[in-house]
Amino acid sequence: MQIITEDHGDILEMRVAGRLDNEWADHLTQAIDEAVRLGSHSVVLNLTDVVYLSSAGIGALVRAHKQFQAIRGFFGVGVAPPHIAEVIRLTGLAKMLQCDMTQVLQSRGGARSTLQPMFRVAAEAGMAYELYEVDPGAVLTCEVIGDSTRLPRQSYAARDCHMVEFPAESLGLGLGAFGRDFADCGDRLGEFLAVAGATAQLPTGGTGKPDYQLGQGKYVPQVQVAYGLKCRGGMRQMQRFEPADEVIRVPLSKLVDQCLTLSETDLAGMVFIAETSGLIGTMLRRAPAGEAEVDKLSHPEIRRWLSFSPERVHSHSLALIVGVAARGNPSHGAAGDLAPLLRSMGPGTDIYGHFHAAVFSYRPFKKRKLDLAETVATLFETADLQTVMHLLNDDREITGGGESEFLRGACWLSPITHVTRETLK
Repeated sequence: MQIITEDHGDILEMRVAGRLDNEWADHLTQAIDEAVRLGSHSVVLNLTDVVYLSSAGIGALVRAHKQFQAIRGFFGVGVAPPHIAEVIRLTGLAKMLQCDMTQVLQSRGGARSTLQPMFRVAAEAGMAYELYEVDPGAVLTCEVIGDSTRLPRQSYAARDCHMVEFPAESLGLGLGAFGRDFADCGDRLGEFLAVAGATAQLPTGGTGKPDYQLGQGKYVPQVQVAYGLKCRGGMRQMQRFEPADEVIRVPLSKLVDQCLTLSETDLAGMVFIAETSGLIGTMLRRAPAGEAEVDKLSHPEIRRWLSFSPERVHSHSLALIVGVAARGNPSHGAAGDLAPLLRSMGPGTDIYGHFHAAVFSYRPFKKRKLDLAETVATLFETADLQTVMHLLNDDREITGGGESEFLRGACWLSPITHVTRETLK
């Protein structure tokens, strides 16, 4: 089988030649999956040179149709020779699968971009951005929980932790665990994040398998938090980003910098859902509770306490990232009590931040404007949660792995207008 692609703006035409049977159906499926991964949301097949179509081939076409329906895209067979069109007709799938190639190319394309208010910005990082206003007046207020400065040398006890609820209108991150109280879960304290009524956490203690809670009905996810932050409010803006060139990979620091610039704010809460080129981060190996007080970041103790990614991991996965970012040194700005949680995102940048990522198996998601709650719920319900990690910039000379990089995705963000330090119950 041979597949040749031709780009018609928003439409990708795939010209297929050969036999579309059980031997080659997977080849077509892989080609379609790769087109989706590269950003195509509308694909039309030209089957002029297909000599045979089996039930396995029909199955591949139906699978592709359902895949594009799920992301609000378009898929159809635009051209087919009589013997292939007859097979499709006899299966009763002509109405679902067949379309008029000429009509599709004329009626779609640029006209679709007017369906929702949008404008595109060319970014210096080589990314093209679509900006959508979600709630123009929305802001976030942020509460700092616990004491993050204890982690390097001290342990956490029951008196240091708080049971915190994370309802749908909140986002958060930090060090915590799922359980009734500290006695129940203190030995599993690890990285967590919360957004849109979903929480994900990586327990320590040897399991290495992440867990999650989803808010449903009157149930609100709860986390026993040693330290962290909780932001309340709505998202002001959503930004979609894609590379202007497929070889471009945008580092997290540049992506955060550009998102702050486009939103015209210097302090913001952010949520990303993005396809990864690779992540750099760390995870706790053991819970900092009930242990002798040692310097966990000294050598060789650091090997007992932290797991680092020496190079980028989880390439071509989906990352749900929650965090806060500030432009300029946070100790001198509006970040206030957030300052101890914020770290420089790399040499040569004035961006400071704190970001946790929940890593999922890859799946395409809908084009254009996305609803945050719906997108997050779909991710937890349909993709495999693989891990939760604290993202960082490993800028060590020679051995440093750099920072996380991304291919495409979406960012929701809102300015943080008020920061408090409270004991939450």
